[in-house]
Amino acid sequence: MQQLGYLKETPSQTAGPYVHIGLTPNFCDITGVYDTDLGTEMVNDKTLGERITVTGRIFDGAGALVRDAVIEIWQADSSGLYN
Repeated sequence: MQQLGYLKETPSQTAGPYVHIGLTPNFCDITGVYDTDLGTEMVNDKTLGERITVTGRIFDGAGALVRDAVIEIWQADSSGLYN
């Protein structure tokens, strides 16, 4: 049984594989990779399906807030399919 006050550490990849430079090259002044950075326009007036909001906080194994974490989520489209 895990004692209160102790958070079990999960595996981490401190510098990658998807650091922000790889995700947003245009924002980092690296042009020519993508026309626009990935994820800059995820929803528009033609997007089907219910809108949800995901919120949360990331803590390290010592319970300190992690301010530079990247969370990757995948969600099916309005038909329940993945591209």
